[in-house]
Amino acid sequence: MLFTYRYVNHSSARFQEYVEHLVKEVWCKASGDFSLDLLHPELKIIVEDISNDESITTDPLYGPIQEIYGLFRTQLTETQRGQVAIWCDNNNDIEALCANDPGKTPGTYADIRALNTELEKKLKSFCKSLFAQVIKLKAVTSRIGSIEERYIEFIKVNTEEKCPYCGYIDIRGLNYTTRDPYDHFLPKGIYPFNSVNPRNLAPMCPQCNSSYKLGGDPIKHLDPITKKAGGRRKAFYSYSAEDPRITIAVALKTKDVSELRREDIELTFTSLGHEEEVEAWKDVFGIEERYKAKLCAQNDGKAWLQRIGEDWENIGVSRDKLLAIELRAAERLPYNDAGFLKRPFLIACRDASII
Repeated sequence: MLFTYRYVNHSSARFQEYVEHLVKEVWCKASGDFSLDLLHPELKIIVEDISNDESITTDPLYGPIQEIYGLFRTQLTETQRGQVAIWCDNNNDIEALCANDPGKTPGTYADIRALNTELEKKLKSFCKSLFAQVIKLKAVTSRIGSIEERYIEFIKVNTEEKCPYCGYIDIRGLNYTTRDPYDHFLPKGIYPFNSVNPRNLAPMCPQCNSSYKLGGDPIKHLDPITKKAGGRRKAFYSYSAEDPRITIAVALKTKDVSELRREDIELTFTSLGHEEEVEAWKDVFGIEERYKAKLCAQNDGKAWLQRIGEDWENIGVSRDKLLAIELRAAERLPYNDAGFLKRPFLIACRDASII
């Protein structure tokens, strides 16, 4: 990714604490009959409030929690329950998993299925409902706030208003009445226990989220032929304190930019010490295809060239001076008009004597 988000603490993150307590202290230590007193005290109150709310027609917490408790108690050995507790811890150390920490092996729903197929089914449904339904209920938001409120606090600190995964599509800021969707960076359909973990949730533009990443797993190699996930790999962590410092170089195979095609463009990405993360980023978000298409577009790459080639006389400066002005502006404001991409493209055109 071109830049990282700054993490913002918010009270809604407490729900993740309830989930981890439920998994490790209740389910993985299941013994005897289930009781609400086993739950985190705040989760117990939430469960009771939801159970007493006649407007809620389905039971999203008490029943599923009790059913899963029974499966842990009767179907899993002590060793297996201990393994699930480890997976819960590992799956919520998002930064370590993105760094491919060898001491942190994630657990997937496929791993749960190998223990017990019914447990996998129940857990997947439960974890999905936590994000899709439970954290939006009044019993939750009245106590710890909502993810919509978290978004407002988030965009007060993350003011770029651009998607860091592509760098050029807007992320809605304070002047909008709606918000962009949160993406589960580690997919909620693959990894249990982190569907409401705020460190696994980050705003992402619709194109990155819905057209390219979809349910793709950033921390697994993807076979280009079968499209099946393979071994682990590093990926950029959305809230890393370290700037990726990605630089992009463009080379052109033709001087006929009026008919520029993707095949005529070579892109080189450099991020010292983060080569594997760069490859994962390019793979998951279709970066090469998208950037090349942007350079070929009439109102992007071709428009940038047109301004240099035709507008210099209109504003009374030399072509070289106008080019220098554009390059400085793109370097100073890299996310304005995709300056991070415009600058290397214009340099490539200059070096190829196109402008």
